[in-house]
Amino acid sequence: MKICFAGTPDFAVPTLEALLRSRHAVCLVVTQPDKPRGRGRAPWSPPVKELAQSRGVPVIQPESINRPEAVASLRAAAPDAIVVTAYGKRLTRRVLGLPRLGCFNAHASLLPKYRGAAPIARAILCGESETGVTIQRMAPELDAGAILVQRALKIGDEETAGELSARLSALAAEMIAPLLDAVESGAVVEQPQDAARATEAPSLRKNDGLVPWRLDARGVCNFIRGMTPWPGAFTFRVSGASGEQRGRLILLAARPADDPAMAATPGRILRADDRLIVATGCGCVSVLRVQPEGRKPMDAAAYLRGRAVKPGDFFHGA
Repeated sequence: MKICFAGTPDFAVPTLEALLRSRHAVCLVVTQPDKPRGRGRAPWSPPVKELAQSRGVPVIQPESINRPEAVASLRAAAPDAIVVTAYGKRLTRRVLGLPRLGCFNAHASLLPKYRGAAPIARAILCGESETGVTIQRMAPELDAGAILVQRALKIGDEETAGELSARLSALAAEMIAPLLDAVESGAVVEQPQDAARATEAPSLRKNDGLVPWRLDARGVCNFIRGMTPWPGAFTFRVSGASGEQRGRLILLAARPADDPAMAATPGRILRADDRLIVATGCGCVSVLRVQPEGRKPMDAAAYLRGRAVKPGDFFHGA
């Protein structure tokens, strides 16, 4: 089977690798354009592009796969199927109708739950204990196509979005070649999604990481996990005495504290000795690992040793 693959970030790399190892032929890769990154604004190439070029696979980088020049390239490649994994753009009906067997998307949720660009983070934010990968036949509506295969995965109690993403990425890679074999042989039974059960997982923005201390202790911990590594769960320390706001602080790990619950304003620092304990909307959390602005990650004890943090100070949040 001739395959065109569309994907961009690290999440998509294992799926492309699996296709390149399979009996199927990857004839074209579509990824997003190089973008400037970092302080020096040096060009950044998508990881999918790096892999494809290292294997001698032709790559195109249109602003959108739906542009006329991209459609022409796809038509010239004459794929039997298009496989999409974390590409970052919707496909129009014109593109969806190009391949003989159809377009297939590996999505990191158990659809119809968490349709959208940030299903991994949203599952953790919502306190889910399980998620998974769905491979769907793509439709014009976002993540609404018929389900071809699903596999579930337990979410670890303290697993971050980044850690879970790596496991889901590997799972998607395991699933893709057998699924294409089944499609080619006509052995797949397609299951329409129940739209009434659909939930959304819209993309995250940088400012979405401001910690909502008003949540309960478990909710705050889930928020930190779900925002790690991007956009990062962050807060600002405010001096209880002067009201002066300090620098931005990224929170990398926390767990509900076993200290007796104290009635306090959400975000108030309750302990700042060998432990960093912060009040939430219900209960309190023990902050375990942080990254001060312009510094490397460190454990909370190291952070406290280097700064005059006092009980009664506050962490400002959403």
